Amino acid sequence: MCGGDCTPSSTPRVGARVDFFSQSRGHLGNLLFLDPSTPDSATATHVRFSPKEGVAIDDRILVSIHLTGDLTKAVNDSGLFQQFTLQGARSLGDENMALGESLSLKVGHDGIIGRRVSMSRGGELLADGIVGFNSGHLALASF
Repeated sequence: MCGGDCTPSSTPRVGARVDFFSQSRGHLGNLLFLDPSTPDSATATHVRFSPKEGVAIDDRILVSIHLTGDLTKAVNDSGLFQQFTLQGARSLGDENMALGESLSLKVGHDGIIGRRVSMSRGGELLADGIVGFNSGHLALASF
């Protein structure tokens, strides 16, 4: 999905994943959506942010899951599906952060697969990407 060396060998192959890219800084890292107690779950209860080596990320990052997956639109024109603050992003690395509510790892309706996800700080867009499956488990579409 991101090509090359975006995926460290220590990255789990569970849940869903978005690789974050910035036009000015390139690949910044990835965010896994997962249920640590049930790896094949079709819902995510936690996230795990893994910054690219050498990339410094602030402690309070706003993560927005948008209504569409259209990267050609301005982020403000992509609608808002869900939002949460990635607190302690600098130290999360191999730790999971609980989500306020579980997210569906499906395509369509209330699922997050195929949606645009952006990272921002103080209203400034840092990077964005599209959520994709991160395992051999394929969830069925729910239109």
